[in-house]
Amino acid sequence: MSSSPNTRSSRRYSSATDLNYTSTLDPDPYYTHTGTPSITLRCSSYFTHKLLQRTAAKELGLSRVELLKAYPAEGLEDRRQHTLVVQLYGKLWEIGSVEAFQDVFVDCLECHYHAYMYTDAKILHQDLSENNLMFERTDDGEVKGILTDWDITSGVEDKNEILPSTATRTYRTGAIPFMAVDLLFVNRPPPPHLFRHDLESFLYILVWAAFYYDFDRKERRLVKPALERWNNEDLEICADSKAVFLFHSERKNSLFARLPLERQHLLPWMRSVWLLFWKASISRGQNFETPAAGWDSKTLGGFLTFENFMEALGRKPRHQRSSAA
Repeated sequence: MSSSPNTRSSRRYSSATDLNYTSTLDPDPYYTHTGTPSITLRCSSYFTHKLLQRTAAKELGLSRVELLKAYPAEGLEDRRQHTLVVQLYGKLWEIGSVEAFQDVFVDCLECHYHAYMYTDAKILHQDLSENNLMFERTDDGEVKGILTDWDITSGVEDKNEILPSTATRTYRTGAIPFMAVDLLFVNRPPPPHLFRHDLESFLYILVWAAFYYDFDRKERRLVKPALERWNNEDLEICADSKAVFLFHSERKNSLFARLPLERQHLLPWMRSVWLLFWKASISRGQNFETPAAGWDSKTLGGFLTFENFMEALGRKPRHQRSSAA
């Protein structure tokens, strides 16, 4: 069954052996599309069974069917929407405190790394956004991070080589405010999506949360001028804004100075992780034309690894075997 550009499917990792799939057809404000009407799909166990039997889009009466009749298009992929109804998880801004947000952020970061390094699947997420980092609250009040939306992952070979997925080979994937700079330049084909690109997305989610989340009121504020260029449909504008933020300490300081006093709890994390990326950018510049022997482009000289990111947060990995590239 064909799915519209704003269809978001997800796969939740709760452990190496427990994979639960969720799906929604809710519109996503960070994905530019042609205005195709969207629907929210709620289904009973019987309807889920019918979907898993590959019920056609035409039988469901989805608007995309009529749209394609009116405006035929070449080269569209036929996709099938498999939907299961599972527990409703909380959004990051609904978590109630900065401390709980930090715990959930680290949970999702570790989950992402373990899916990449340790599970039998060995996959790279490639579509991180504020809507994909979620949480659940246990009966005793403890919060646990849930990383969702695994529908465009790429496989990872034994030597940490990323296998291009159908989506990343053909399209630029991700939510614009959280996409890595390398993936935003439009004057060349999309480069391979690397582990460090997802780490960069985690940085942007962190900064975004500091500016727009009111944890006490459990609200997400509207996008204001501080980061509006990160959410621009013109990818070149978005790329330039993020590049300046990453590479120039003056612009970083100017941005961080605009953070209201009551929402500066995440500032130490922001500064520490930014410094890590700044060091990586310096290493990249020094090795751009003639890389030094052994210089690793996947981690920009060994800087952008899971271990270094965790160290920048002041957290110790709970389970660790080796560095990610």
